[in-house]
Amino acid sequence: MSSKGSKNNPESRGKATELRKYNGKAVKPVLFIKSGVGRYMAAAFEDGNLVIDKNTNLPIAYKNI
Repeated sequence: MSSKGSKNNPESRGKATELRKYNGKAVKPVLFIKSGVGRYMAAAFEDGNLVIDKNTNLPIAYKNI
């Protein structure tokens, strides 16, 4: 028999990506949902506060960081 590894083994998935940084602080992705705006992955600091864009007063999308 072949010794094929499990697809659910975390060691075979590769290295996890690092968290992105905004103004020198690590941010993590969170799902933001608001009626009239939509839903997207926004950036939040480690303490749970959202990263807010000063122009629109909406959270910044995680992919834009």
